[in-house]
Amino acid sequence: MKRVNIFILFVSFSLLFTSCASIHNPFSRRSSIEIKEGYLSLKTINMNLAKQMPISEKIGSNEITIVSATVFAGSNHKTLIVELEFIFKSFEIPEGLPAIARANATLKYEPTTREFKLDNVSNIEIRYLKDSLLEYVTPQQKKFIPETLRRKLYELVLHKSKKQLTPIKSFSINEGKVKVVFRGFK
Repeated sequence: MKRVNIFILFVSFSLLFTSCASIHNPFSRRSSIEIKEGYLSLKTINMNLAKQMPISEKIGSNEITIVSATVFAGSNHKTLIVELEFIFKSFEIPEGLPAIARANATLKYEPTTREFKLDNVSNIEIRYLKDSLLEYVTPQQKKFIPETLRRKLYELVLHKSKKQLTPIKSFSINEGKVKVVFRGFK
């Protein structure tokens, strides 16, 4: 009789645990709950960028150190403007050539890393702050500088999401807020 009670108790616990394991998780990737849009603050984005500064890249004797990066709304409210302050150093300019760069970009979301990053970086305009040192910048270095800035801009993390989202369908900027519309699951 005691063995029968133990057997019944064992079977009931087994059924209880196997039934709990098969409960549908409402927050799984294929859930009916889906985030269609959200907001990012330009202030938060710029604070996240400040935490990543300074960043450097050195190739041979050429080195670029990005001191600060700031994101603004573009004039059409559908693009971002990124302004960088950086210092270029080389063998010929060991003390460094300070400069400011400005570029246009869009926004993308990477579902695998849950990070918002810059995309489609274009129109990099560079203004050097010491014209007297420009004669020491070679044509190869003039190509190296914008290419390195573009690569570093793609690496910057604007925001890290706590939730898994879908790729961005569109975004618009109004009064310091970036409204992001996400693509739905198919």
